[in-house]
Amino acid sequence: MTFGGTTGRGLLLLIAFFATIVVLGCWDNRRQIEHVLAQGYATSADITGAQFQRRMPLTADGWRPRFVEQDLSVDLKWQGRDGKTHEHKKVPVTEGFARTIVSGDQVRLITAPVKLLDDELSVPVITSDTTARLASLQSWTTISGYIALAAWAGFAGLSVLRWRRGGSGQANAGSPPVDIPPRRTLFGLMTLFGGGLLAFYAWSDARSADAIAAGGVDTTAEIIDVAARPSEGGRSSYTVRLSWKDALGAVHHFGPTHISEAFWKKITRDGELAVRQTPIRYRPDDLQARPVIVEDAPEQRWQAQYGIVAGLITMVVGAGCLFSAALHMGRR
Repeated sequence: MTFGGTTGRGLLLLIAFFATIVVLGCWDNRRQIEHVLAQGYATSADITGAQFQRRMPLTADGWRPRFVEQDLSVDLKWQGRDGKTHEHKKVPVTEGFARTIVSGDQVRLITAPVKLLDDELSVPVITSDTTARLASLQSWTTISGYIALAAWAGFAGLSVLRWRRGGSGQANAGSPPVDIPPRRTLFGLMTLFGGGLLAFYAWSDARSADAIAAGGVDTTAEIIDVAARPSEGGRSSYTVRLSWKDALGAVHHFGPTHISEAFWKKITRDGELAVRQTPIRYRPDDLQARPVIVEDAPEQRWQAQYGIVAGLITMVVGAGCLFSAALHMGRR
């Protein structure tokens, strides 16, 4: 079989499927980390064991499946706030953290600071490994996302090419030409790539906020001005410009940057700026990164998650349209 035939298309479909599963698994892991960091409490947990996950990067927390993106995972045990002993198995750790507890085939069963919730579905977060873990998930999602987009596009392209060649080949000279549904195919390609871009940009905003939340510095910023601009659908978009001083007294500016409608209503009265200061968190080592407005962070996080989910759903719709077009061509 040629690469454009059944073997090639099947290989691309397999790659696209598994790459999409990895993207969804990494997104779910990052969402769990955010949930535990926001709702959990800080304590210490004992590392009671470890296992390599290279051959089986999947596990389950009760009824809930979970993707383990790291080579090594550890088992944790702690005394909960309810007075009971809890444990959670296969908590992923990055290579940097693994080097501190693994020597050859031996694992140091140490006590580590964690943030967690006392339930079997919430995966504990090892505090000292949080920043590295979020950065690792960022790399996994970026690479897997590009692979998934390329594989889905390649599968769709080879499917169309195969049916066109099948309808015009010499062996099928007496057969009618293959009917390719142009609108369905074009719509599928557009929604597939459009959904991928939407999910990627929403995820990029979320990962930037995660990095600042994990390693940022808190300060109070001056609100220089705000603006409201009409957008599509009759709604408005809102922006703000900020200014703050670092620990050395240097003044920094950022903006205009997007804010939510809820935060806009909180700092304005009748469209005029009424609040002049707001707490922010910024990265002193990357002043070009967008600072996190603390009071607007939950709304921004929700919007980013909504964008990711909407993008993934759009990709599924696009893939469904392309699959439907391929089935239509097969029947014809």
